[in-house]
Amino acid sequence: MYILIGVNIGRNKNTTTDVEQDYTLGIEQFGCLADYLVINVSSPNTPGLRNLQSENELKSLLTSVRKACDKISCQNQTRNKPLVLLKVAPDLNENDIKSISSVIRQPNTQIDGLIVSNTTIARMDTLKNEHRNETGGLSGRPLKEKALETLRLFRYYTQGQIPLIGVGGIETAEDIIERMKAGASLVQIYTSLAYSGPPLVNKLNRQLATIMRQQNIKHLNELIGKNDRR
Repeated sequence: MYILIGVNIGRNKNTTTDVEQDYTLGIEQFGCLADYLVINVSSPNTPGLRNLQSENELKSLLTSVRKACDKISCQNQTRNKPLVLLKVAPDLNENDIKSISSVIRQPNTQIDGLIVSNTTIARMDTLKNEHRNETGGLSGRPLKEKALETLRLFRYYTQGQIPLIGVGGIETAEDIIERMKAGASLVQIYTSLAYSGPPLVNKLNRQLATIMRQQNIKHLNELIGKNDRR
């Protein structure tokens, strides 16, 4: 069994080097170890990091990232160069999403996949815990609808040209199918995995298999049909 290795590269809070140099150093260090590199420009806990999602900043960063990846040279020549994924925030407005979608489809800044999304800085009215107003990124169930809508918008503006990975509030097989309908090719789980542990992965696979048997279908694509359009 081969296990894919992904490495998340993001600027640290106290980093003093140039932004592009910071990411390039990460690529140089992990490029020969990873199957895919995640260029994280959306952590809410690093001041100013989300500014890298703006059009000009993102163009400059991804141009440097692509050049650094092209230079990767590994002793194990049989290993492919890592794929480049971009991780974005769920708090983007529609114009931001449209702009990012344009950048990541251009030849010099094109990526291999988009992770939608990181945690949110929004605080929903439905939150009841006494700590609801604390700063930082909010994940899990409260993030679900916000992440889902962001995914739908990216599907619309990327026109199906970039593989999308759905993240945020995924707990059940129905949640997975909902993300696939919204345009996701893959999904990731974080908060539900923290609460339920590794057995959750097999549980979700069993749930998906059950749904497929109940619907008497051979492939999941027959269940979800064509991706939802906005």
